[in-house]
Amino acid sequence: MPIAKLKDVDLYYEVEGETGPWIVFAHGGGDNHLAWWKQVGALKDRYRCVAYDARWHGRSSQGSVLREADETAAADLLGLMDHLKIDRAFLNGHSMGGLAASGVALAHPERVQGLIMTCTTFGFQTAAMSRWAAEMIEKIPKGFHVLDHSFAPDFEHREPELAYLHTALRRLNPPRPVPRESRNYLAAYERMRDRPPESYADFAVPALFILAEQDGLQLPWLVEATAKAVAGAELARVAGSGHNVHIERPEEYLAILTRFLVTHRG
Repeated sequence: MPIAKLKDVDLYYEVEGETGPWIVFAHGGGDNHLAWWKQVGALKDRYRCVAYDARWHGRSSQGSVLREADETAAADLLGLMDHLKIDRAFLNGHSMGGLAASGVALAHPERVQGLIMTCTTFGFQTAAMSRWAAEMIEKIPKGFHVLDHSFAPDFEHREPELAYLHTALRRLNPPRPVPRESRNYLAAYERMRDRPPESYADFAVPALFILAEQDGLQLPWLVEATAKAVAGAELARVAGSGHNVHIERPEEYLAILTRFLVTHRG
């Protein structure tokens, strides 16, 4: 079983493909590396694809210290790249995985060939992010459950088999170590709310933000505002999809992703 033994966590990962640029896929909260099965299967003949389980997901360990993803995700991804001797890669983060991808791009742009932010703005601290985090802090104690908004409202009726598969894959994860009812669950949102906005006018990595027009989590206005704040960033919209656009609209998503990869593979 391929495990990267990092400083305080063991990360499970899989590598598919033997040639071409590297692309590392970082999944969203509550998912695991299998959430990317469509994309890895389609790209593995032209790219070396890495999909991994974030800490306390899938087969990865919880870590020696219980911390939230905004404090660990980027370091974990960078450690995995070092473990695999990946000097430079495309990084694709979905939702929570955006913390890993953007964190490495911001701290080590020389290691990132291109950044794909799939229905996520995490890691880019803008005024829009502060506003969004404040809204989440209001909604969650009133019963707003993040995983209830993973898909467009009609997805289960349109694609019942695919919805079942994704739910079954999520059941492979261990129980979440920080209960959603606890005060600590809101701490990461409070950090995002309270951090002062930063400027990304000098952001040096080619970036693509993918916006799903029915996303009930990383709301369209937030993704659009963030893309405008990041120098040179591209914005792609996908109609009729909720938060898991790579699962709901895989063909359209792959076309958008492939265009970006081909443009920037060098």
